[in-house]
Amino acid sequence: MVEGDPNLFWFGLVLWVAGTAFALSLFGSKTQQEEAITCQYEADPMLRDRLATVGITYWSTFQRKTGLTPRQLLQLRQGKLDNLTWQQMQRVAQLLNWTLEEFLQNYDVSFPSLGEAFQQIAKLHQKYRQLLQEKQELEQQAEQKQVNLEQTSQQAETFATKQQQLQEELQTAQNEVTQLQQQCRRLRNELQQQSQQLPQDIKQATFEQLQTLLMNYPTATVMAQSKPALPAKNFIPLFTPLKNLLQSWGYEPIGSAWEKVSFDPQLHQPDSPDIQAGEPVYIRFVGYREGDRILCPAKVSRYLPNT
Repeated sequence: MVEGDPNLFWFGLVLWVAGTAFALSLFGSKTQQEEAITCQYEADPMLRDRLATVGITYWSTFQRKTGLTPRQLLQLRQGKLDNLTWQQMQRVAQLLNWTLEEFLQNYDVSFPSLGEAFQQIAKLHQKYRQLLQEKQELEQQAEQKQVNLEQTSQQAETFATKQQQLQEELQTAQNEVTQLQQQCRRLRNELQQQSQQLPQDIKQATFEQLQTLLMNYPTATVMAQSKPALPAKNFIPLFTPLKNLLQSWGYEPIGSAWEKVSFDPQLHQPDSPDIQAGEPVYIRFVGYREGDRILCPAKVSRYLPNT
């Protein structure tokens, strides 16, 4: 069909040339973006060998993984570490499968006691004095001053952050103290009001419980005076409000009047000091208790009064 149609042949040839040019342009653009690992500067051969072991073939990939700027990457390839931070050197060393000491030694930076310093830092709490001595030795080394300066800067930032946090916590605590003081004043006022109101409430509640007795007692007194022969048992119902009041308070009687019991020094008050525990006695006047608390002991005697 191509031989029979010249136009179709030339059209296919144009498509092939255009496709080839487009592919070459893409390849060229990618080549411009990602420069292959080549040796142009002093440290390039050393870096190329290490990068090959970790499977990195482009400088752009190396720069992205280490977080370096183009200028810092250029200085690293030139064998300079002046503008690299402590963390950046650590990342580069880690990516190249080097210890930091090996990395620095390959760049002709001599730290004769760096390994010992790392050990001392890892054992900060256990070997504080050794760390101070090691720090003094490291500070004498001109090359370590940049590292110490970076550490000091980080510590200052951390200290500033902690100081800000402490100030915020202090302000919060002061606000809480102010709120507690306000609550304390409010509760004190409420307590004062309640302390003034409580006796009145107690008197009112007690009066309501004894109201029947208080109303009938004057009349009963007049009746007893005018009618001496009136049986005393007629007055017993008058004391029912007293019994109800004691029950509402949770007060229980200790024994009953004229009941025969065994003497218990915890519950009874004898009328004679020679009465012994367990001795039979009679309750002359009942006592009262609230649970395990004795409000007043029952008064007891060996003998009942003559009736």
